[in-house]
Amino acid sequence: MRPIERDLLRFKEIVRGEVKKRAREFLTREELFGQVEGRLVSIPLPQLELPKIVYGEPLGEDLGLEGPGTESLGPAGHVPVAELELEEFLDLVGEALRLPRLRPKGEGEVTEEAFRYTTIARKGPRGLRHVRRTLKESLKRALITGEYRPEEPLLVPEREDLRYKAPRSKPRPHAQAVVLFALDVSGSMREEELRLVKTLSFWITLWIKRHFPRLERRYLLHDTEAWEVPEEEFFRAREGGGTRLSSALLLAEEILKRYPEAFYNRYLYHFSDGENWQGDTPVALEALRRLLPTLALYGYAQVQGPYGQGRFLEDLKEALGKEEGLAAMEVHGKEDLPLALRRLLGG
Repeated sequence: MRPIERDLLRFKEIVRGEVKKRAREFLTREELFGQVEGRLVSIPLPQLELPKIVYGEPLGEDLGLEGPGTESLGPAGHVPVAELELEEFLDLVGEALRLPRLRPKGEGEVTEEAFRYTTIARKGPRGLRHVRRTLKESLKRALITGEYRPEEPLLVPEREDLRYKAPRSKPRPHAQAVVLFALDVSGSMREEELRLVKTLSFWITLWIKRHFPRLERRYLLHDTEAWEVPEEEFFRAREGGGTRLSSALLLAEEILKRYPEAFYNRYLYHFSDGENWQGDTPVALEALRRLLPTLALYGYAQVQGPYGQGRFLEDLKEALGKEEGLAAMEVHGKEDLPLALRRLLGG
């Protein structure tokens, strides 16, 4: 291995180590939020010390080895940035935070035809001509007809000697999933709580998509009624009034009819401060009793509101706490995000 290749491997190991060490910090870095659909993630590495070689300086001095706590800056005073593939970045963060691997529930797969050029055909485009097989056929013909002369091993392929690479179809299963996010936008939810919800939704989406590339997302808002909105409006809405948690669950139940359990791994996440209209909790729990057996996971995150928290989380745990596929968590602030993310993903 050449020295430059060893240096590159060493640099990649340093970057991976930095990502794992700072995984909790990345949970709240909002500049990452726009990279859900991207293939590369830019990782700022302010503590990565870059060597600086200056003409005339004694060897071993001024090599950019700053003391602890100082930031090493790149050209023009910018913080050094490394790029990682999104999948590798997620794997490193997941390892550091001990996020669970998601497995398909039931079938939840579709089959598509995958084509690979693994066979040989007598006809095809010139660009797919298989030179070695063509010469082999030409040699066989020359040997059979007696035209081949070892002292002058010249082969001139004829039309019947030509061979081409050809595709062969192979069914390939693909797991697919759908995730629904339901958000309580009643007057008791503040900007701070909505920011926590946005962070959790972002990382939940990334982690599910890491395991199910065929992922569809649906977004619901509710106060006393529930309605569906585009993703870009999910965190902008500001409503008032009371709360009926069952409205979101009933709408989710209706939407999920379009995603048969036999073909989709179905996830439902609900964010609220737990305040609910009197008499609605039994309706919400009954809807969940119907939904839970059909879901890969139902995650309920109860955030701290300005007036404290309601008791829906307690009622949920008391009624359905032992049911499979239920993940419920109380979130007070940023410090709870790593544990909340792991719990809401089924860990």
